[in-house]
Amino acid sequence: MSEHEKIKFEDGLVESGDETALSRLFERAEAGEELTVGFLGGSITQGSVASDDTLCYAYRVYDWFVKTFPKSHFTYVNAGIGATDSEYAAARVAEDLLSVKPDFVLMEFAVNEGPTDHYTETYEGTLRQILTSKPDIAVVLMCNVFYDEGRNAERIHRLVARHYDIPVLSMRTTIYEAILSGDLDKSMITSDDLHPNDYGHGLVARVITTYLESVSDKCTAKAAETEKTDGNAGRREIPAPLTANRYEKSVKYDKRNSDAVIRGIQGFTPDDTPREAVRDCFRYGYSATQTGSFIEYEVNGACIAVQFKRTVNLPAPVAHVTVDGDESAATMLDANFDQTWGDFLALTDIYISDKPSVHTVRIEITESHPDDKGDFYLAGILVSG
Repeated sequence: MSEHEKIKFEDGLVESGDETALSRLFERAEAGEELTVGFLGGSITQGSVASDDTLCYAYRVYDWFVKTFPKSHFTYVNAGIGATDSEYAAARVAEDLLSVKPDFVLMEFAVNEGPTDHYTETYEGTLRQILTSKPDIAVVLMCNVFYDEGRNAERIHRLVARHYDIPVLSMRTTIYEAILSGDLDKSMITSDDLHPNDYGHGLVARVITTYLESVSDKCTAKAAETEKTDGNAGRREIPAPLTANRYEKSVKYDKRNSDAVIRGIQGFTPDDTPREAVRDCFRYGYSATQTGSFIEYEVNGACIAVQFKRTVNLPAPVAHVTVDGDESAATMLDANFDQTWGDFLALTDIYISDKPSVHTVRIEITESHPDDKGDFYLAGILVSG
Protein backbone atom coordinates (compact mmCIF):
# COMPACT_ATOMS: atom_id res chain seq x y z
CA MET A 1 0.00 0.00 0.00
CA SER A 2 1.44 3.38 -1.02
CA GLU A 3 1.74 6.26 1.43
CA HIS A 4 -1.14 8.26 0.00
CA GLU A 5 -3.43 5.22 0.17
CA LYS A 6 -2.93 5.19 3.95
CA ILE A 7 -4.28 8.72 4.33
CA LYS A 8 -7.91 8.84 5.42
CA PHE A 9 -9.00 11.53 2.99
CA GLU A 10 -12.62 11.16 4.05
CA ASP A 11 -11.64 12.41 7.53
CA GLY A 12 -10.91 15.83 6.09
CA LEU A 13 -14.43 17.11 6.73
CA VAL A 14 -14.32 18.53 10.26
CA GLU A 15 -17.36 20.81 9.97
CA SER A 16 -20.15 19.44 7.80
CA GLY A 17 -22.02 22.67 7.17
CA ASP A 18 -24.93 23.21 4.84
CA GLU A 19 -24.25 21.58 1.46
CA THR A 20 -27.28 23.01 -0.31
CA ALA A 21 -25.40 25.72 -2.23
CA LEU A 22 -22.74 23.22 -3.27
CA SER A 23 -25.38 20.74 -4.45
CA ARG A 24 -27.06 23.46 -6.47
CA LEU A 25 -23.68 24.36 -8.00
CA PHE A 26 -23.16 20.77 -9.13
CA GLU A 27 -26.63 20.66 -10.69
CA ARG A 28 -25.84 23.82 -12.63
CA ALA A 29 -22.52 22.32 -13.72
CA GLU A 30 -24.25 19.13 -14.85
CA ALA A 31 -26.65 21.27 -16.88
CA GLY A 32 -23.71 22.84 -18.71
CA GLU A 33 -23.74 26.36 -17.27
CA GLU A 34 -20.66 28.57 -17.40
CA LEU A 35 -19.23 28.79 -13.88
CA THR A 36 -16.31 30.43 -12.09
CA VAL A 37 -14.32 28.73 -9.33
CA GLY A 38 -12.14 30.92 -7.12
CA PHE A 39 -9.49 30.36 -4.47
CA LEU A 40 -8.46 32.85 -1.78
CA GLY A 41 -5.51 32.36 0.54
CA GLY A 42 -1.79 32.69 1.12
CA SER A 43 1.33 31.15 -0.39
CA ILE A 44 0.04 27.57 -0.52
CA THR A 45 -3.01 28.70 -2.47
CA GLN A 46 -0.78 30.83 -4.71
CA GLY A 47 1.17 27.65 -5.45
CA SER A 48 4.43 28.27 -3.62
CA VAL A 49 6.98 25.46 -4.12
CA ALA A 50 4.85 23.75 -6.79
CA SER A 51 7.04 23.33 -9.88
CA ASP A 52 4.26 24.59 -12.15
CA ASP A 53 1.11 26.63 -11.57
CA THR A 54 -0.98 23.73 -12.85
CA LEU A 55 0.38 21.48 -10.09
CA CYS A 56 -0.78 23.56 -7.13
CA TYR A 57 -3.75 22.27 -5.16
CA ALA A 58 -6.05 25.05 -6.39
CA TYR A 59 -5.54 24.28 -10.06
CA ARG A 60 -5.94 20.56 -9.40
CA VAL A 61 -9.31 21.22 -7.74
CA TYR A 62 -10.31 23.38 -10.71
CA ASP A 63 -9.23 20.51 -12.98
CA TRP A 64 -11.49 18.18 -10.99
CA PHE A 65 -14.45 20.43 -11.81
CA VAL A 66 -13.49 20.44 -15.50
CA LYS A 67 -13.19 16.67 -15.72
CA THR A 68 -16.20 15.88 -13.54
CA PHE A 69 -18.57 18.17 -15.41
CA PRO A 70 -17.44 18.12 -19.09
CA LYS A 71 -20.61 19.84 -20.31
CA SER A 72 -19.83 22.96 -18.32
CA HIS A 73 -17.21 25.64 -18.93
CA PHE A 74 -15.22 26.72 -15.87
CA THR A 75 -13.15 29.85 -15.31
CA TYR A 76 -10.28 29.53 -12.83
CA VAL A 77 -9.35 32.41 -10.51
CA ASN A 78 -6.43 32.04 -8.09
CA ALA A 79 -6.40 34.96 -5.61
CA GLY A 80 -3.64 33.58 -3.41
CA ILE A 81 -0.88 35.95 -2.25
CA GLY A 82 2.03 34.60 -0.22
CA ALA A 83 2.54 35.65 3.41
CA THR A 84 -0.84 37.39 3.66
CA ASP A 85 -3.70 36.90 6.10
CA SER A 86 -7.46 37.42 6.32
CA GLU A 87 -7.02 41.04 7.46
CA TYR A 88 -5.51 41.91 4.10
CA ALA A 89 -8.01 39.62 2.39
CA ALA A 90 -10.86 41.67 3.84
CA ALA A 91 -9.49 44.73 2.02
CA ARG A 92 -8.74 42.99 -1.28
CA VAL A 93 -11.33 40.23 -1.77
CA ALA A 94 -13.74 42.53 -3.61
CA GLU A 95 -11.16 43.45 -6.26
CA ASP A 96 -9.13 40.27 -6.45
CA LEU A 97 -11.95 37.73 -6.42
CA LEU A 98 -15.53 38.95 -6.06
CA SER A 99 -15.17 41.27 -9.06
CA VAL A 100 -15.36 38.20 -11.33
CA LYS A 101 -18.53 36.94 -9.60
CA PRO A 102 -17.35 33.44 -8.60
CA ASP A 103 -19.89 30.65 -8.14
CA PHE A 104 -17.58 28.63 -5.88
CA VAL A 105 -14.96 29.91 -3.42
CA LEU A 106 -12.46 27.98 -1.32
CA MET A 107 -10.70 30.09 1.34
CA GLU A 108 -7.65 29.18 3.44
CA PHE A 109 -5.61 31.25 5.88
CA ALA A 110 -5.05 28.79 8.73
CA VAL A 111 -1.24 28.93 8.62
CA ASN A 112 -1.04 32.68 7.99
CA GLU A 113 -2.63 33.86 11.22
CA GLY A 114 -2.90 32.94 14.88
CA PRO A 115 -5.96 31.67 16.80
CA THR A 116 -6.78 35.12 18.23
CA ASP A 117 -9.92 37.23 18.63
CA HIS A 118 -8.48 39.70 16.12
CA TYR A 119 -8.20 37.10 13.39
CA THR A 120 -11.59 35.65 14.26
CA GLU A 121 -12.99 39.06 13.35
CA THR A 122 -10.92 39.60 10.20
CA TYR A 123 -11.73 36.07 8.98
CA GLU A 124 -15.42 36.67 9.58
CA GLY A 125 -15.28 40.01 7.77
CA THR A 126 -13.77 38.38 4.70
CA LEU A 127 -16.23 35.48 4.79
CA ARG A 128 -19.25 37.79 5.11
CA GLN A 129 -18.17 39.69 2.01
CA ILE A 130 -18.00 36.42 0.09
CA LEU A 131 -21.35 35.14 1.35
CA THR A 132 -23.15 38.39 0.53
CA SER A 133 -21.61 38.72 -2.93
CA LYS A 134 -24.10 36.31 -4.52
CA PRO A 135 -27.19 34.73 -2.95
CA ASP A 136 -26.31 31.20 -4.05
CA ILE A 137 -22.51 31.21 -3.82
CA ALA A 138 -20.98 27.88 -2.70
CA VAL A 139 -18.22 28.25 -0.11
CA VAL A 140 -15.80 25.73 1.40
CA LEU A 141 -13.22 26.66 4.05
CA MET A 142 -9.92 24.80 4.29
CA CYS A 143 -7.22 24.62 6.95
CA ASN A 144 -3.60 23.89 6.08
CA VAL A 145 -1.18 23.01 8.86
CA PHE A 146 2.45 23.21 9.95
CA TYR A 147 3.55 19.63 9.44
CA ASP A 148 6.18 19.65 12.18
CA GLU A 149 3.83 20.34 15.09
CA GLY A 150 0.27 20.56 13.74
CA ARG A 151 -0.09 24.27 14.43
CA ASN A 152 -2.72 26.41 12.68
CA ALA A 153 -5.73 28.68 13.29
CA GLU A 154 -8.25 25.93 12.67
CA ARG A 155 -10.04 26.42 15.99
CA ILE A 156 -11.16 29.97 15.26
CA HIS A 157 -11.88 29.28 11.60
CA ARG A 158 -14.15 26.40 12.57
CA LEU A 159 -15.84 28.67 15.12
CA VAL A 160 -16.70 31.13 12.36
CA ALA A 161 -17.68 28.32 9.99
CA ARG A 162 -20.15 26.84 12.49
CA HIS A 163 -21.79 30.23 12.91
CA TYR A 164 -22.41 30.43 9.15
CA ASP A 165 -22.97 26.69 8.59
CA ILE A 166 -20.06 26.38 6.13
CA PRO A 167 -18.13 23.13 5.46
CA VAL A 168 -14.52 23.01 6.67
CA LEU A 169 -11.78 20.67 5.44
CA SER A 170 -8.64 20.00 7.48
CA MET A 171 -5.15 18.83 6.56
CA ARG A 172 -4.52 18.15 10.25
CA THR A 173 -7.00 15.26 10.45
CA THR A 174 -5.77 13.77 7.19
CA ILE A 175 -2.21 14.41 5.97
CA TYR A 176 -0.76 15.47 9.33
CA GLU A 177 -2.47 12.56 11.08
CA ALA A 178 -0.81 10.16 8.62
CA ILE A 179 2.56 11.72 9.48
CA LEU A 180 1.92 11.29 13.21
CA SER A 181 0.93 7.66 12.77
CA GLY A 182 4.06 6.90 10.73
CA ASP A 183 2.09 6.13 7.57
CA LEU A 184 3.53 9.11 5.70
CA ASP A 185 7.10 10.42 5.64
CA LYS A 186 6.94 14.20 6.09
CA SER A 187 9.96 14.72 3.84
CA MET A 188 7.97 13.31 0.92
CA ILE A 189 5.52 16.23 0.92
CA THR A 190 7.41 19.31 2.22
CA SER A 191 10.94 20.58 2.63
CA ASP A 192 10.11 23.36 5.13
CA ASP A 193 7.38 21.72 7.24
CA LEU A 194 4.74 23.95 5.65
CA HIS A 195 4.68 24.42 1.88
CA PRO A 196 3.72 21.26 -0.04
CA ASN A 197 5.79 20.13 -2.98
CA ASP A 198 4.10 18.78 -6.11
CA TYR A 199 3.23 15.52 -4.36
CA GLY A 200 2.01 17.37 -1.29
CA HIS A 201 -0.20 19.67 -3.37
CA GLY A 202 -1.70 16.55 -4.89
CA LEU A 203 -2.57 15.23 -1.43
CA VAL A 204 -4.12 18.54 -0.37
CA ALA A 205 -6.18 18.58 -3.54
CA ARG A 206 -7.33 15.03 -2.91
CA VAL A 207 -8.62 15.93 0.55
CA ILE A 208 -10.74 18.60 -1.11
CA THR A 209 -11.91 16.58 -4.10
CA THR A 210 -12.77 13.60 -1.89
CA TYR A 211 -15.28 15.84 -0.14
CA LEU A 212 -16.54 17.37 -3.39
CA GLU A 213 -17.03 13.91 -4.85
CA SER A 214 -19.08 12.84 -1.85
CA VAL A 215 -21.43 15.80 -2.32
CA SER A 216 -21.54 15.23 -6.07
CA ASP A 217 -22.46 11.58 -5.52
CA LYS A 218 -25.38 12.66 -3.34
CA CYS A 219 -26.54 14.96 -6.13
CA THR A 220 -26.33 12.12 -8.65
CA ALA A 221 -28.40 9.87 -6.39
CA LYS A 222 -30.96 12.64 -5.90
CA ALA A 223 -31.14 13.21 -9.66
CA ALA A 224 -31.79 9.51 -10.18
CA GLU A 225 -34.78 9.88 -7.92
CA THR A 226 -35.85 12.91 -10.02
CA GLU A 227 -35.48 15.18 -6.99
CA LYS A 228 -33.85 18.42 -8.00
CA THR A 229 -32.64 20.99 -5.52
CA ASP A 230 -35.04 23.91 -5.25
CA GLY A 231 -33.65 26.79 -7.33
CA ASN A 232 -33.88 29.03 -4.28
CA ALA A 233 -32.50 26.44 -1.88
CA GLY A 234 -28.92 27.63 -2.15
CA ARG A 235 -29.86 31.14 -1.04
CA ARG A 236 -28.73 31.12 2.56
CA GLU A 237 -29.80 33.46 5.29
CA ILE A 238 -26.84 35.41 6.67
CA PRO A 239 -26.91 35.45 10.49
CA ALA A 240 -25.95 38.42 12.63
CA PRO A 241 -22.18 38.80 13.03
CA LEU A 242 -20.33 36.66 15.56
CA THR A 243 -17.80 39.42 16.31
CA ALA A 244 -17.75 43.23 16.26
CA ASN A 245 -17.49 42.80 12.48
CA ARG A 246 -15.37 45.86 11.76
CA TYR A 247 -13.67 44.19 8.77
CA GLU A 248 -16.68 43.45 6.58
CA LYS A 249 -16.25 47.02 5.35
CA SER A 250 -12.57 47.38 4.57
CA VAL A 251 -10.73 49.39 1.94
CA LYS A 252 -7.12 49.65 0.85
CA TYR A 253 -5.98 53.13 -0.16
CA ASP A 254 -3.20 53.04 -2.73
CA LYS A 255 -2.13 55.25 -5.62
CA ARG A 256 -5.35 54.57 -7.53
CA ASN A 257 -7.85 55.81 -4.94
CA SER A 258 -5.91 57.98 -2.47
CA ASP A 259 -6.32 61.46 -3.97
CA ALA A 260 -9.36 62.17 -1.81
CA VAL A 261 -7.64 61.15 1.44
CA ILE A 262 -4.05 62.40 1.02
CA ARG A 263 -3.56 65.71 2.78
CA GLY A 264 0.15 66.14 2.13
CA ILE A 265 3.05 64.40 0.39
CA GLN A 266 6.76 65.14 0.02
CA GLY A 267 9.52 62.88 -1.26
CA PHE A 268 7.21 59.92 -1.94
CA THR A 269 6.92 58.94 -5.61
CA PRO A 270 3.79 57.15 -6.90
CA ASP A 271 4.24 53.77 -8.60
CA ASP A 272 2.32 53.52 -11.90
CA THR A 273 3.65 50.07 -12.83
CA PRO A 274 0.67 48.02 -14.13
CA ARG A 275 -0.45 45.08 -12.04
CA GLU A 276 -0.50 42.03 -14.28
CA ALA A 277 -1.59 39.41 -11.75
CA VAL A 278 -3.04 39.18 -8.25
CA ARG A 279 0.34 38.15 -6.86
CA ASP A 280 1.91 41.41 -8.11
CA CYS A 281 1.44 42.97 -4.69
CA PHE A 282 4.12 45.67 -4.96
CA ARG A 283 2.15 47.86 -7.34
CA TYR A 284 0.34 51.22 -7.15
CA GLY A 285 2.15 52.26 -3.99
CA TYR A 286 4.50 55.12 -3.08
CA SER A 287 8.28 54.89 -2.65
CA ALA A 288 10.76 57.10 -0.83
CA THR A 289 14.49 57.03 -0.07
CA GLN A 290 15.33 60.20 1.84
CA THR A 291 14.96 61.10 5.51
CA GLY A 292 12.19 63.64 5.98
CA SER A 293 10.02 62.33 3.17
CA PHE A 294 6.43 62.04 4.33
CA ILE A 295 2.88 61.24 3.28
CA GLU A 296 -0.17 62.22 5.32
CA TYR A 297 -3.71 60.87 5.09
CA GLU A 298 -7.06 61.79 6.58
CA VAL A 299 -9.32 58.73 6.80
CA ASN A 300 -12.52 57.67 8.50
CA GLY A 301 -12.53 54.26 10.18
CA ALA A 302 -12.29 52.23 13.36
CA CYS A 303 -9.23 50.17 12.42
CA ILE A 304 -6.19 51.36 10.48
CA ALA A 305 -3.19 49.38 9.25
CA VAL A 306 -0.14 50.23 7.13
CA GLN A 307 1.10 47.91 4.40
CA PHE A 308 4.70 48.24 3.25
CA LYS A 309 7.52 46.25 1.70
CA ARG A 310 10.21 44.69 3.84
CA THR A 311 13.05 44.11 1.42
CA VAL A 312 16.01 41.74 1.28
CA ASN A 313 17.97 44.48 -0.52
CA LEU A 314 19.79 45.80 2.52
CA PRO A 315 20.19 48.34 3.89
CA ALA A 316 16.89 50.17 3.42
CA PRO A 317 15.17 53.17 5.04
CA VAL A 318 13.13 53.12 8.23
CA ALA A 319 9.91 55.10 8.76
CA HIS A 320 7.61 55.81 11.63
CA VAL A 321 3.88 56.39 11.60
CA THR A 322 1.70 58.45 13.91
CA VAL A 323 -2.07 58.68 14.27
CA ASP A 324 -3.51 62.09 15.13
CA GLY A 325 -0.03 63.39 15.93
CA ASP A 326 0.45 61.13 18.96
CA GLU A 327 4.22 60.65 19.00
CA SER A 328 4.02 58.61 22.21
CA ALA A 329 2.22 55.87 20.28
CA ALA A 330 4.33 56.11 17.10
CA THR A 331 5.05 52.82 15.32
CA MET A 332 8.34 52.03 13.57
CA LEU A 333 8.16 50.60 10.05
CA ASP A 334 11.47 48.90 9.27
CA ALA A 335 11.91 48.12 5.58
CA ASN A 336 14.94 45.89 6.30
CA PHE A 337 14.13 42.16 6.04
CA ASP A 338 16.82 39.72 7.09
CA GLN A 339 15.26 36.57 5.66
CA THR A 340 16.34 34.96 2.40
CA TRP A 341 13.06 33.99 0.75
CA GLY A 342 12.37 37.38 -0.82
CA ASP A 343 10.64 40.68 -0.22
CA PHE A 344 7.76 40.57 2.25
CA LEU A 345 4.46 42.48 2.15
CA ALA A 346 4.19 43.48 5.80
CA LEU A 347 0.98 44.64 7.44
CA THR A 348 1.13 46.58 10.71
CA ASP A 349 -1.93 47.61 12.71
CA ILE A 350 -1.51 51.18 13.94
CA TYR A 351 -4.94 52.01 15.36
CA ILE A 352 -7.90 49.92 16.58
CA SER A 353 -11.03 51.29 18.22
CA ASP A 354 -14.66 50.31 18.67
CA LYS A 355 -16.22 53.00 16.49
CA PRO A 356 -15.19 54.78 13.29
CA SER A 357 -14.01 58.37 13.37
CA VAL A 358 -11.78 60.69 11.35
CA HIS A 359 -8.03 60.29 11.89
CA THR A 360 -4.84 61.78 10.51
CA VAL A 361 -2.13 59.25 9.61
CA ARG A 362 1.41 60.50 8.93
CA ILE A 363 4.18 58.24 7.64
CA GLU A 364 7.66 59.78 7.63
CA ILE A 365 11.11 58.44 6.76
CA THR A 366 13.21 58.85 9.89
CA GLU A 367 16.33 56.94 8.87
CA SER A 368 18.08 56.47 5.55
CA HIS A 369 21.65 55.59 4.62
CA PRO A 370 24.07 56.61 1.85
CA ASP A 371 24.52 52.96 0.89
CA ASP A 372 20.80 52.02 0.85
CA LYS A 373 20.08 49.35 -1.76
CA GLY A 374 16.35 49.25 -1.15
CA ASP A 375 13.71 51.95 -0.89
CA PHE A 376 10.83 52.38 1.52
CA TYR A 377 7.82 51.16 -0.45
CA LEU A 378 4.40 52.02 0.97
CA ALA A 379 1.90 49.63 -0.57
CA GLY A 380 -1.06 51.40 1.03
CA ILE A 381 -3.10 51.87 4.16
CA LEU A 382 -6.04 49.69 5.14
CA VAL A 383 -9.07 51.28 6.76
CA SER A 384 -11.90 49.19 8.24
CA GLY A 385 -15.08 49.72 10.19
